[in-house]
Amino acid sequence: MTQIVPLSSQKHLHSKLAQSTDYSRFSTQHLIPVVAREIPNLAAEFPIVFVKNSETGQFTPVAMMGIKPQINLYCQSAKWHSPVTPLGFSNAPLSIAKTSAQSDELIICIDEQSPLLSQHEGIRLFTDNGEQTDYLIARTNALMDIAALHQQTQAICQYLADKNLLSPQQLTIKGGEDVQHINISGVYVIDDKNLNAISDDDFLALKNKGLLPLIYAHRASLNQLARLIAEQNKYDSQQ
Repeated sequence: MTQIVPLSSQKHLHSKLAQSTDYSRFSTQHLIPVVAREIPNLAAEFPIVFVKNSETGQFTPVAMMGIKPQINLYCQSAKWHSPVTPLGFSNAPLSIAKTSAQSDELIICIDEQSPLLSQHEGIRLFTDNGEQTDYLIARTNALMDIAALHQQTQAICQYLADKNLLSPQQLTIKGGEDVQHINISGVYVIDDKNLNAISDDDFLALKNKGLLPLIYAHRASLNQLARLIAEQNKYDSQQ
């Protein structure tokens, strides 16, 4: 359960936030949205694919942390085992939101049901005078940076879509003996066919925009599916 409200120096004057690497709150999210800048880093551990919003048609890159829906294989316990961590994992219980759909003004919100929020343990968000602490200022700046990176990522995904580089693909995951194959649909990838089909000018544009490292990292990350299969088989054998 969550209870997200605007952060207020009056209501949250004595509130404190604990530091934690417990990401079990993501245990039922097997696809984690990421920003373009972190794809080369995350690709060493997670398959990175794209998903499409059926209502807006907008694409989003996601890190696959599970083969089956509702099971994030990396977040089933409070201990984080991966050497890399998505930027968005560090946001909670703070978030950023627009004051209204018609406004570009942003406010900082907080999840009052978060176990990281306390009156007794952690780092204060406000001073006794109601001013933001250096910690809250740093957290706010980080949220603003991530919001800007999300906008940049949306623009990159739209550019890739406009160049017809994102193709729907069904991934067939083969388990062990006597294990039924799993078909994962609804994901998009940049494949050899579409990449080779673009013009020399478009390829040069990808290079000049700095998108080639991102594309190659995404394509290489699909090799990490074998890691997920092994983790899924291990998880299933323990159930």
